[in-house]
Amino acid sequence: MTMGALKILCLGVLIAGVPRGVGAQEEKKEKSNLEFGKIQELEIELASVPDSVSTGGKSAPSVDDNKATQEGRWLRIDVPFSTTNKFTPEVKFKFYLEGYEGVPEPEGGKLKEKFVVLTGETTYRDVPKGKKHYAGVFLPPASVLRFAGTKLGGEQDWVQGMMNLKVEATEAGAPVQGAFDLQGAKERKLPQRGGKKDPDWNKSTDAQEVSGVLLPIYDTPFWPKDYKRYSQPKKP
Repeated sequence: MTMGALKILCLGVLIAGVPRGVGAQEEKKEKSNLEFGKIQELEIELASVPDSVSTGGKSAPSVDDNKATQEGRWLRIDVPFSTTNKFTPEVKFKFYLEGYEGVPEPEGGKLKEKFVVLTGETTYRDVPKGKKHYAGVFLPPASVLRFAGTKLGGEQDWVQGMMNLKVEATEAGAPVQGAFDLQGAKERKLPQRGGKKDPDWNKSTDAQEVSGVLLPIYDTPFWPKDYKRYSQPKKP
């Protein structure tokens, strides 16, 4: 065998030993089982308690603002996602929502707005393969009024998508790559209402976290009427 033929043979062996598609795999990471949907598919609304729940039963407490009772309007947030596995045993979502609380100035007088991050979690089990699921949480009426800030009708800023919302997911305890970030494409900075802060605005030391205020559906009057909306929820 000539020296030239030997070189060609060795080169062929080296090429054959390289797995097919290695270059493509390096450029394109494996697709995740769970992916969040488009921003346009997000649903945020101020929802009234279903009639089948609100009628009958004991009367509501006597308060100065009837909109602050459980009969008031709840902020409902439904974030879309999809899964490709036949069944996903468990997936947990953590929600971060921008809010503001009116606090008195040190010397008295007008209220000033304090930036807060409202959080809550919801977990689903045995999620079947599907192109559009929803992960949902609810903010109770009194909390809606408290954390809408001093702006008149400030709760509409949530409905209109003007306030930040970020959702992170974990599957079998492992973080899912990529978060649902409502204001991710915006460049405005603090101290404004709404607009993007920074990539980790939800963990900012400038904000007070109010944990557990965003409730899963089974802790609201919308359960079990809307049970079909979500996959099987897992209670703590």
